[in-house]
Amino acid sequence: MQQYTLNVTSREASGGGAARRLRESGRIPASVYGKGNARSVSVSTVEFRDLKRAIGDEAALIELTDDQGESMLTLVQNVDFHSFKNQILHIDFFEVQRGESFVTSVPVHVSGDADCVGVKMDGGMLEVHLHEVEIRCRPSKLPDHVAVDVAELAAGSALHVRDLPEIDGVEFLGQADAVVVSCAAAKVAAEVAEPEAVAAEADADSASAEAPAADS
Repeated sequence: MQQYTLNVTSREASGGGAARRLRESGRIPASVYGKGNARSVSVSTVEFRDLKRAIGDEAALIELTDDQGESMLTLVQNVDFHSFKNQILHIDFFEVQRGESFVTSVPVHVSGDADCVGVKMDGGMLEVHLHEVEIRCRPSKLPDHVAVDVAELAAGSALHVRDLPEIDGVEFLGQADAVVVSCAAAKVAAEVAEPEAVAAEADADSASAEAPAADS
């Protein structure tokens, strides 16, 4: 697990006007939550976008350092975007304590899909049901992601939360029988596609029936 750093600045003003002025100045309003407390800060738009690109689709800890030199170990909990502009409106950080367990979600990375026996040998169809899973761990044990190899997954079979590979210091939460990835059998995949084909054929027949007859 790689740890990242980000500078933040404390902010006192609140409300829509203050937030708008912050964004116009090239900064993003943000909040840091932890142990019942909340702090209002702001971060550089450019620095945060660069950080997000560096992290990519991984779970990561971010050490925030404020303008007083104090640091906080955090996770990005939520990022609010403008409904149609490519603009970040607000960020929520969740503070974690070193040496103390916390609960978070980490992404699921599927590998071996090109070699999946259920697809190659039996014409099955892979479907990812959970793109992230909830875990409990200490900060030092946070995995970047959970790797799921589906190369040996047969048609009609599934991998559940209970089947995920063990990771030192990580406890998987949620329902143990929740499906993470499945490979639908060819018959099931065909039955899913069949209604669409029937509907298309019906539309074609209807259009043909409604077309005016050619003059003789």
